[in-house]
Amino acid sequence: MKPRLLRGRWRAAVVAAVVLLAPTGCADDPPPSESVPALEQHLDEVDAAIEAGEPDEARRAVEDLIAEAAQARVEGDLSDEEADRIFDAAQQVLDQLPKAGPKDDEDEKPDD
Repeated sequence: MKPRLLRGRWRAAVVAAVVLLAPTGCADDPPPSESVPALEQHLDEVDAAIEAGEPDEARRAVEDLIAEAAQARVEGDLSDEEADRIFDAAQQVLDQLPKAGPKDDEDEKPDD
């Protein structure tokens, strides 16, 4: 599982980094990560979780990134276009992650 996760990691990291670091529209517009520094922090968390081979943790970090972008859009710190680009990139990352399996305690059935 880890080699597949690492292959996806690079694609996911590139997509997310481009979205967060590239300015949109006018050249004078700051990149989204500059307007909302927490976005880059969440991206670092995603990257670290993927690097560690922790897909569930990576999924949580992506979901946190999505929530942060949604809140920033509501507060006017991100445009609709910037937020949509982040949401699209985040979905691509989620699609690259292995599906969550059952938790360990759910696998254990009580002895009858």
